[in-house]
Amino acid sequence: MSTFQSYLIIGRGDKKRGETASIAKELGININKISPDIFIISPVKKSVSIDQIRELKQHIFQKPVKDKYKFILIEQAEKLTKEAQNALLKIYEEPPTHAIIVLEANDKSQILPTIQSRAIIKQIYDDKFQTDDIKLLEENKIESLLEKISRVENPTDWLDNQVIHLYNQLKQIIRDNPQSRRKNHHTYSTEKISETIQKCIMAKEMINANVNPKFALANLIFSIHL
Repeated sequence: MSTFQSYLIIGRGDKKRGETASIAKELGININKISPDIFIISPVKKSVSIDQIRELKQHIFQKPVKDKYKFILIEQAEKLTKEAQNALLKIYEEPPTHAIIVLEANDKSQILPTIQSRAIIKQIYDDKFQTDDIKLLEENKIESLLEKISRVENPTDWLDNQVIHLYNQLKQIIRDNPQSRRKNHHTYSTEKISETIQKCIMAKEMINANVNPKFALANLIFSIHL
């Protein structure tokens, strides 16, 4: 292992943090203990700003106080602004030899390719994936679906989960019967599932464009079942 590494951990839930803790442990660092050599950055007002990365720059080039390395963790790295990501790239250009940077993200679509190319990417999969008991295609009562989605706490994460669930359904259908694209041997055709996946993606794009999340999710339900 070189003296400088950057990691990008992609996944959902607690498993990302478990992977981060494992990386730290290999370096003799316990991220659950307070240390002047551990620096954790979290989104403020829905984003990680350039000012936060500037503050990191002041910290990261100082020599470690207790540990062999400075351990930097950026939570929800997909929320780094473009300016913040460009500032982070400047750190990557001349990184200190004593620094380890870990980025945790739900997905990497919002992270610059230039950052991804400088990181070891680890994809974390959850075998016990749940969809909050909301099945977009399996429930056809609009009133029930609208009531359930009103309780969704993180709409973009929920939409990502729905896409994964639907994609897994799609793979299962094709695996069970390669001809199912032409023959509807399942409750829903591959075309219907693919169309629903695209509608979920569009709903997420609406939310990211500052459309009211409840409106975007309600619009999704109506577009599927009307």
